[in-house]
Order: sequence, then C-alpha cells, then structure tokens
Amino acid sequence: MTSASSGPEAKPTPKGYVVFDLEIHDPERYEAYRLDGQASIRRFGGRVLSGEPAPRGVVEALEGDWPTLRLVIVEFPTIDIARAWFNSDTYQAAARKRQASSTGRVLLVGGWEKPW
Repeated sequence: MTSASSGPEAKPTPKGYVVFDLEIHDPERYEAYRLDGQASIRRFGGRVLSGEPAPRGVVEALEGDWPTLRLVIVEFPTIDIARAWFNSDTYQAAARKRQASSTGRVLLVGGWEKPW
C-alpha cells in the first residue's frame, strides 16, 4: 500500500488509473499518438495494463450493452501523479494526436492495494 506519509497516522494513497474508452478513426495517426503517449506514461512512472500492447479488440461485454472497441487502462503510483501526467504539456501534445484520430471518453479512477 502506498502511503502519503510515514508513521502510525499515515493514510494510504490510492493508485491512479486512467481509463480510455475509444473508437479509432485514423489508425496511422493513432499509432503516432500511442508511441508518444506511452513514452509520456513511462516518464511519470505509469504502465499500461490493458489495451496496448495487448492484442487489439480484446474487449468483451459480459453484461449489458457496451459498444467499446478499444479500452485502455493505465496505472500510476497515485491519483495525483495520474492527474499530473494527464495535464502535463508532454501528454497534452500527444493527446492532440489522439483527439485527431479517435473519439471517446477518458476517466480517472482511484484504486487501493488492499484485499476486499
């Protein structure tokens, strides 16, 4: 579990997950975004958990209507780092390529390293 500070009163800091729900319209342009986006993710200590480099199109609706074709999940050490990455000049330069080559939604989700 990640802690914001040390000591007996330390409160755990949730990991940050950025979730992309995308429909790609221009695969070549999206590939340029993907390379730049992944490089920026690594600079902020993040890692891609789902979407790329996993096989394309591995999204299966188990319940309900879910038309998503590309779902990418990126993990960062904390929510604050995830937010800083998304708002960074480096990522925003890459994001313009994503926005030009796809449509979709992006979410920030907090998660814990503790069992249920």
